[in-house]
Amino acid sequence: MENKHDILKRYYKDVWERGNLDAIDAYFDLTSDADRLLPDRRIEPGEICEWVGIIRSYVTDIDVKIIKSIEEGDWISAFLVIECRRLDTGQPVKAHQHIMLRFTKDKMIENYPQFDFLQFFEQIGLLPENSLELLMGGTRLN
Repeated sequence: MENKHDILKRYYKDVWERGNLDAIDAYFDLTSDADRLLPDRRIEPGEICEWVGIIRSYVTDIDVKIIKSIEEGDWISAFLVIECRRLDTGQPVKAHQHIMLRFTKDKMIENYPQFDFLQFFEQIGLLPENSLELLMGGTRLN
């Protein structure tokens, strides 16, 4: 059986890099979620499909690197760097994600992703530069 790091690496290659959104269901087993860490934060494979599809509508040449992962029991926590290019200009984009996942055998049964959307949307031109600083300073984005 593959370790969790290798499964996660394969998942990002299949789904994010290759855009094989049909493969998402193969990585999950949501029938085993009786004892969830955060019961009200369930993320369905369909939501992941939508989310990745939206991101891929703005960028191309996605390359996901797992910078650091830590496994403990059924859990893995990983810090990722996602490098890609804007579809409209070809400019490079770099985003970060942290994810915690729980597995049963080789299937994900819980996932808690944290994606740096501010940085991503700034780089693709949908938010002004330094949006976080502007918002923390009280600026309202219209």
